[in-house]
Amino acid sequence: MSPLKTSKEDALDFEQKMLKRLHLGDIEALGSLYDMHVDHLVEFGLHYVKDVAWVEDQIHDLFIELFKAKQKILHIQNLRAYLSTSLKRRLFKKNKSKELLVEEDNFRQLLNKDWNYIESSSESKWIDCEHVENLRLAVKTAMESLTNHQQSAIHLRFVENKSYGEIAEQMDVSKASARTLLYRSLKLLREKVRLLLV
Repeated sequence: MSPLKTSKEDALDFEQKMLKRLHLGDIEALGSLYDMHVDHLVEFGLHYVKDVAWVEDQIHDLFIELFKAKQKILHIQNLRAYLSTSLKRRLFKKNKSKELLVEEDNFRQLLNKDWNYIESSSESKWIDCEHVENLRLAVKTAMESLTNHQQSAIHLRFVENKSYGEIAEQMDVSKASARTLLYRSLKLLREKVRLLLV
């Protein structure tokens, strides 16, 4: 038997021992499993999201979930594959939420744009006022081009300050669907505003 094969088998035996200890609630076993897999998971995660700190945060949360689900842990056949799949799913889900927050922030900045700080000449103030008016008109026109469903989602979120859960309930969709609808609506709105201002 080659030394490489022996080393791999030893690692698998150790992993099985740690899984059994984790099943019994041993937090140190969780730390050992984390140390065994963290380098691979960071490298794997960076294929999908190029933000090391964020990937590491998701891995940390993944291991917390693993500890919470310790009663089912002995049913996992291949821990490395399980962790990689779980991380990938988590990264895609969380990345969509992250992108939605960016879209919401961009939209709020657009709505709250305050041009009153400009202290230059009256001609420059007039040009800036005209720009603000063009921007407002573009947002209004872009909003009117969205579907009623999309307009409702934006209205509920930004005018009525509803949470995703409340939007989902009011629109009779799942929370995930409400989040996706809002993300797509804001992205589309931003693209339409950009085209109208060209």
